[in-house]
Amino acid sequence: MKKKFSFLIIGLIAAAAAAAIYYVGFIKSAASAREINVTRKKVVLTSHLSGVAMRAKIVTYKNDNKTLYKTTYYTYGKNPLPMWTEVKYLPENRPINPAASGNWSIFNKFRNHNSILNLNFPAVSWKYKQYDAISLKGLFPSVDVLGKTRGAVMFTQFVGDSVGVSYYNGIVYIPSNNDMLYAVNAKTGKLIWRATTAGSVMSVPLAVNGVVYITIGNAAFSGANGPFAILTHNLKNIRRGDGYGGVYAFSAYSGKLLWVRFTAGEVMPTALYIDNMLIFANGSGHIYALNAKSGKIIWKKYAGISSFSSMSSTNYYTMPDKKVIGIIGFTLVKQPFGKLVAFNIKNGKTAWQAVLPKEYKPFNTGMGDVSPAVDQKHDLVIQDTIVNFNKKTRMLNSAIVAIKASTGKVKWVDLLGKGYVPPAFKGGVPVIHDGRIYVGSPVTSKIYAINEFTGKVLWSSKIPTVSVPPKTAGGGRGNPVIYGNKLILAAGAYIFTYNANTGKLLKRYYTGGRFGLVNPVIVGKTVFVSNSYNYTFAIPLKKLL
Repeated sequence: MKKKFSFLIIGLIAAAAAAAIYYVGFIKSAASAREINVTRKKVVLTSHLSGVAMRAKIVTYKNDNKTLYKTTYYTYGKNPLPMWTEVKYLPENRPINPAASGNWSIFNKFRNHNSILNLNFPAVSWKYKQYDAISLKGLFPSVDVLGKTRGAVMFTQFVGDSVGVSYYNGIVYIPSNNDMLYAVNAKTGKLIWRATTAGSVMSVPLAVNGVVYITIGNAAFSGANGPFAILTHNLKNIRRGDGYGGVYAFSAYSGKLLWVRFTAGEVMPTALYIDNMLIFANGSGHIYALNAKSGKIIWKKYAGISSFSSMSSTNYYTMPDKKVIGIIGFTLVKQPFGKLVAFNIKNGKTAWQAVLPKEYKPFNTGMGDVSPAVDQKHDLVIQDTIVNFNKKTRMLNSAIVAIKASTGKVKWVDLLGKGYVPPAFKGGVPVIHDGRIYVGSPVTSKIYAINEFTGKVLWSSKIPTVSVPPKTAGGGRGNPVIYGNKLILAAGAYIFTYNANTGKLLKRYYTGGRFGLVNPVIVGKTVFVSNSYNYTFAIPLKKLL
């Protein structure tokens, strides 16, 4: 009875701790353990970014007057977070004289999605094993129940790394669907800090002016906000994400929490940082603009009945009159089933809405999954999706569309090939480079080069080792990067290098595991990439060329 009572007390203490933010700072100790002295004090901490006061209790553990570590428990303003956050900080692993990179303010660093940073960064090689990583040579958990097709994407959605990493001033930031964000020394691969969150991190971390911003949310639908909303024709109630959705701001160097903003519906897409605002769409079909310093809502607009955004991250275009419009893809449960929405970033007012011509019917989450690429010089937005599902054959087409960025007028649509419906993320993220669009398709498991101005396919090439649905989940979701005349693509368990002019496969580099919709990031002489098995790799660029 006494033992049960003790367990009850421990459980109550743990439950109380789970309602607060939990900040942990670890400082390395060279001494072996002798007598440990514990001191406790209550303080009020204020976020230097938002100005919000946080009541805190700091517990410090010392050994021979040397700090072993300290733990700070605090609430954010007057309200504890719905789930505890732990930040583990190891300051001795911070970079020394890092290669300064400038801000990372948008999905994949640049509007055309070609994430290459021409910095004086050396060739390094390391492999970082994240929390809950599984063997790179093994199959997914529950593959015997879910099968290789569903098992692969379910693992990516809830455990592994969905999207690519980002780089900022010597640090690689790694988003994980295991409710974690990692900051790793780019040269050594050693952990600098790690933060837990209230939901899956499916966004590329933004790093701006010493602050890292991430969005959180999951891909699930609750019964009330999914099938029942459709059956009862309550389409205003459509909402993706059955857990917490929101935005976090952390110190880029220590991981200290600066502010949090929660939303109704997931925030899987990557936000856009522009003019001290964070702009993003969420699973309830709303577009938000937050004050980047405080997290307060500046404006909020509804994209339309039955609309929601899944993974479509915010891009932007500067109009001839210098006004800036944001551009986001949405899925709709009713006609037209998918659209691109452009809006004034200052107030959310709609600039235009683009839908496909009537002969192309978007299917499932395609338009709301893919992040559009923008070519500012040529006034174009490029979006990928799936269209024209045939109920009898269960097949459809992979499609790519070009839209005039200033007006929303569709310039051309090209069908890339037929196949079966891929599970989860339905399209391929495009990259624009030198008059060409490069995009993969999980429908056909091919990579394509397309004339940006006409839509003509210049070449297509099979992605080796990646079969098409329904046999497997398909591949080619993440965008490639174009380095000189080489195209580098992560798919399946490999990184593939093609001749960007001809589509000829030149090299394959085995990592193991599986890549989801990630893209390689090239920094100087090193390539950084994460996978669905919770591993991040630093690979010398010369090994891929």
